[in-house]
Amino acid sequence: MLILSGRLAPMPIERIVIVGGGVAAWLAALTLAAKTSCAVILVDSGGIDDSLGLPVAIEASLPSVAELHARLDIDEDHMVAHTGSSYGLGRALSNWRAAGAVAFHPYGEVGANLGPVAFHHLMARMRADGATINLANYSVGALCAQTGRFAPYKGDGRSVLSTMAHGLHLHVDGYRHYLQNAAKQRGVSVIEGDLEDVHFDTKDRIGSVRLSSGQVVEGDFFLDCSGQARLLASHMPGYAFEDWSAWLPHNHMRVSVTPSNSPPPLYAHIEAHEDGWQRFLSCQDRVEELVISRGAGSGTAGSYTFTNGRIATPWAGNCLAIGGAAAVIEPVASTQLHLVATALSRLLDLFPHSLESSVEASEYNRQTIEQLENARDYAILHFVQKDASAPPVPERLAHRLSAYEASGRVALYDEESFETWDWIALFEALDIRPRRYDVVANGIARDAIAAHFERVRSVMLKAVSSLPQQQSYLQSLKAIAA
Repeated sequence: MLILSGRLAPMPIERIVIVGGGVAAWLAALTLAAKTSCAVILVDSGGIDDSLGLPVAIEASLPSVAELHARLDIDEDHMVAHTGSSYGLGRALSNWRAAGAVAFHPYGEVGANLGPVAFHHLMARMRADGATINLANYSVGALCAQTGRFAPYKGDGRSVLSTMAHGLHLHVDGYRHYLQNAAKQRGVSVIEGDLEDVHFDTKDRIGSVRLSSGQVVEGDFFLDCSGQARLLASHMPGYAFEDWSAWLPHNHMRVSVTPSNSPPPLYAHIEAHEDGWQRFLSCQDRVEELVISRGAGSGTAGSYTFTNGRIATPWAGNCLAIGGAAAVIEPVASTQLHLVATALSRLLDLFPHSLESSVEASEYNRQTIEQLENARDYAILHFVQKDASAPPVPERLAHRLSAYEASGRVALYDEESFETWDWIALFEALDIRPRRYDVVANGIARDAIAAHFERVRSVMLKAVSSLPQQQSYLQSLKAIAA
């Protein structure tokens, strides 16, 4: 043990042990191997991959995941070509409105402001004058999704194409293997076996884990990426789980996969049902149908039960839970991979220099809980008009609703997963509209606003027409990768 100036020197973190063999575990292993000097050991016990939350065959990611990919030097085009994945520009939401109409929730910006007046206030002004305005008609992402045209925009911000943001429709098996290969190339060690016991030191820190083979794996810092099993987190002193079933009562999923040779749509189709919802999502060689409902479930292949909620303390002692081990939020808004990616970015920003990491853990937990509850509220918003018997929504969501309904203001908090236009798009999809709009909009002539709308749409249509069909772009990536 080192002694400096008569005091014990902090013990550095040299060995990180990750428990879990799914996407979250391999993404964590790659991140920590690439960005720290620690030895990284992954304990892979196999089994179902619910490391992100719910075990799906195709994972829809939000555009924000690109930030972690860039941090890890992952070329998304290269990854898409090698994994059979594809791209996503938003969600088609059907049967969520009272009238059952279809609405499109695009990623990225919508429209363009006119002077000091925001575009959604211009829409509200036009509607007040009797006009019928469809938000998706003024989104590059929505127009691309409608026409099947797409290529990632890599130019500067002067083009209207820069307002488009894209996510990914990830072939989960292919993506996991891609991350696994990259992590191993970075020196990650892999030990296969079932975890049998967790050993603590005198300070309630994990010192080692023992596998069913009898092998003992020692570490300084541990990540629980084992999904709902929470193989490490559930052993930590003070472990508790906050159940969100009062607001998100669905607890059963069923998934089925069908091979497909058709060009994959650039969006997820999510349809509301009386007792849940159903999602259709495609990548290059398959279509997945995911059904979320409440009930005991059938126990058949492709079925899985879950509980929406989070653990009280994601980072406890020297154990950090991420993904499904930290929280489960049904993926109606495609937040599963996003929450893992942001958790890893946050860990890098707050990575402890020694085993004594209470300050870093406290700040990590503050930020993470804030983010998880914001993401939870976004998911809850989908259902507020469909279940009259549901309890009152959380206080901050109630404030968001009242602020938007009163005057079109979007209340944002720290650690948001969704930005202003994401909230507006969901309000629109649910037919929640403001009673009043920005009074400054009355100072602009109606004809000037109408002309502005025509210009915006014309510029967008012209830009979209210059893009290739997504299928052609995917074929070009395959040719380069071959």
